[in-house]
Amino acid sequence: MSSTVSSFIVVVVLLLLLCATCHSFQSKATIFRLSRTTIPKATAAAVSSRLLTSMLMSTNANGNGECIRTKKVGIIGGGAAGLATARAFLRENERNQNTNYDVTVLESRDSIGGIWKYEDQTATQKNRPMYRDLRTNLPKELMAYREFPWGSDGEASYVTHKDVLEYLEAYASKFDLLKCINFGSSVKQLTVLGDEEISLEWATSTDENGNVKIHQETFDNVCVCNGHYALPAIPKMKGLDTFHGEIIHAIEYDNAQPYAGKTVLCVGAKPSGLDISREIGLVAKHVYLSDSACDKMQTFGNVSLMPRMQSIDENGWVHFSSPRSFEEHVADDIDAIVFCSGYDYDFPFINEASNLELRFTPGERRVQPLYEQTWHAGHPSVSFIGIPHSIVPFPLCEIQAAAVVSQTRQQINGIPLPCLSDRLAAASEDAASGGPNGTRVQDTHNLASHQWDFCRKLAKISGDYDDEMEQFIATNKAIYDRSGKERKSMIPGGEDLYRETRFRRDDENQSYEILYSKTGTESIV
Repeated sequence: MSSTVSSFIVVVVLLLLLCATCHSFQSKATIFRLSRTTIPKATAAAVSSRLLTSMLMSTNANGNGECIRTKKVGIIGGGAAGLATARAFLRENERNQNTNYDVTVLESRDSIGGIWKYEDQTATQKNRPMYRDLRTNLPKELMAYREFPWGSDGEASYVTHKDVLEYLEAYASKFDLLKCINFGSSVKQLTVLGDEEISLEWATSTDENGNVKIHQETFDNVCVCNGHYALPAIPKMKGLDTFHGEIIHAIEYDNAQPYAGKTVLCVGAKPSGLDISREIGLVAKHVYLSDSACDKMQTFGNVSLMPRMQSIDENGWVHFSSPRSFEEHVADDIDAIVFCSGYDYDFPFINEASNLELRFTPGERRVQPLYEQTWHAGHPSVSFIGIPHSIVPFPLCEIQAAAVVSQTRQQINGIPLPCLSDRLAAASEDAASGGPNGTRVQDTHNLASHQWDFCRKLAKISGDYDDEMEQFIATNKAIYDRSGKERKSMIPGGEDLYRETRFRRDDENQSYEILYSKTGTESIV
């Protein structure tokens, strides 16, 4: 028998003796996978040292002498979802002596914050969705993580992107999250090797000349938190190539000054379309706002609400109509078009080599197969935080992350995930039915009014649902409904009054107090 093989056997024996002192030797946490271990061509002493060090690093004993294994967690993205996920795993380390998570956050930029990190890109091709004068369309009292309250101080409830970034920075500082984050780390490849073996490869810049270094590491769990505001979605439109003016997507918009004195069409009347059309309307000659829910043209000052944009003719004129009306409108004076038409999901690091079946076809705005819009149904050790939209993102991501963590514990306190066949069936049904709204496949992840029951369900899965959690969710719903009612009462291009309202939370009564309002709806509803 060679000295190398003999040394390897010695290592295994030493590990068995070590684990024999632990009370939980038969627990899942002490099962080591040696099948992938290879013995390098080195001296027996070196082999023994490296293997023993590696094994010991992944195994610890808690205060009761029980043997526990360190689980490596990779988190892709250092925005609001990534920070909440990192915090959820680290909090579990604090609360449970039988768990030990080694968390690594891979963030492509040099700072946290994701889309909330605004950069002035006016001198270059803008490729980030945040624009200069944005204020939130949700009050900070509602936006905040449950664990880190924000607002109720009598100051403005609707805040700037700078305020949101400072909040996220304070959150990261409060819970010491920066220690986990690798900045300047762009993930290039995710590969599933086994049930709890996921390889991540990422690139870091090594010098000013653009040279990069490729890193690779294997994780037990990977949480994908890369957001969904990077790949602009522009609908196919007959005659779009015949338009003679400027055409951009909202991701390229920064401020209204380039449109002073011009006639502009904004396509899409969701929050970004409403905000951008209002901003441009302050300086433009005229603004058309195309809304698929609109049946006939309505004009408010220099802003006209139009039905769905249908086509552009050979003259460059834009045609609008609604399937619910026989009336067609034509605009022949448009200088620029801004598509406020949303984004497609994109995971550039998941491909045919990933050994992970994941479908995210541009135009469908649907990711499948996902169980409860969170776990990959076939490989739940890969999860996706922040996929749902038309929701209150920070607290929902926080609750999602806690649910993901719960399924990695030795003992699940909440509700364990169902078997593989049931997860796949549920994911298939969800994707085929168009999600909880049961409408278009494009609305699969559009939760809106369904987000509260979604949060309750995930909180039950994690074992965190109790009276306090219900108060938190119900109060969020109350503020969300009030905020939405005020926002929807605003006319296109009108004064931005709803953002003047100031809230104070009242979780005990599942309600809120209005500290100040200019909308004329003073009663609490």
